[in-house]
Amino acid sequence: MKTELPACPVEITMGLIGDKWKVLIIRDLLTGTKRFGELKKSLSGITRESIN
Repeated sequence: MKTELPACPVEITMGLIGDKWKVLIIRDLLTGTKRFGELKKSLSGITRESIN
């Protein structure tokens, strides 16, 4: 069964990475590699369980 994709590329992208933490993690990784501890400091309220 083939699923229809939305016409808007932004809608497709947000469907793939749309949750709160993924977008913020990607933002932080745009500047380069980070250790988990560095990411955790920059994202207050994040836990390992909340990004799964």
